[in-house]
Amino acid sequence: MSHTDRSEDWTSVVLDGPSHEYPGRLLAVEGSDGSGKSYFVSWLMAAMRDEVPCTHVLMPGEHMRAYDLWRAWSDESLGFERSLIDDIGLKLMAVGDRLVRLRAIIEPALQQGHLVICERYALTPLVFNSEAMFSEPLRRLYRPDLGLLFDAPSDLLFDRVLARADSPVHPQTRHDKDVEVRRFREVAEKNLYSVVDTRQPNDFEDIRPLLREMLRPRAGELSRVPANPEDSTNPPPQADAARIPLVRTFLGGMNR
Repeated sequence: MSHTDRSEDWTSVVLDGPSHEYPGRLLAVEGSDGSGKSYFVSWLMAAMRDEVPCTHVLMPGEHMRAYDLWRAWSDESLGFERSLIDDIGLKLMAVGDRLVRLRAIIEPALQQGHLVICERYALTPLVFNSEAMFSEPLRRLYRPDLGLLFDAPSDLLFDRVLARADSPVHPQTRHDKDVEVRRFREVAEKNLYSVVDTRQPNDFEDIRPLLREMLRPRAGELSRVPANPEDSTNPPPQADAARIPLVRTFLGGMNR
């Protein structure tokens, strides 16, 4: 079974979740593997380092990604019998994990005035399954102040992932990748996400006005959030594992 549900009844869902009223800002970063999300997060964290407190939230969280069946579902090289993996159950767990992290990490950070950067926020689960059992719980997530979809042609993304030295053996074909990318574009358009073309090296010049507008203080708001992100066209190179900064979970542990 593929990660991407090939059923003909997939539909693009509009998530009409509530808006938050906290002093912080919520940025959602979406896109298929290989689209440059982690590099952008690294750039943004470096750009904001001395200006705004940032909290990076990767979804699903570390504990889900370390779960044996999740790893086996994502990597065929582990040799686990796939007929024993209930992919619907795992996907529901991933949706639930997003709600848990909303309450435990995102809300406290927004209350403290942080820029919360959510990587794989609400759209990713919808790309793979759009049924009500997935979409209805996701409507409890806050609407982001800014949503970005990182996008490139599906063949390019497929080749980028394949070229990674530590790439797992995904049970995904080029056709699956194409379906996934097209769905990301549809659901992003429905939910008013801005699209970032990452087929070429990107200095994020087109994104900066969007970031400035998102970070602009609201009427009557006293905030440490500046109107302009620091110019950081050439972020320092970082290994993939170092791109995800430590985030205190308020549950007694640290997540990457």
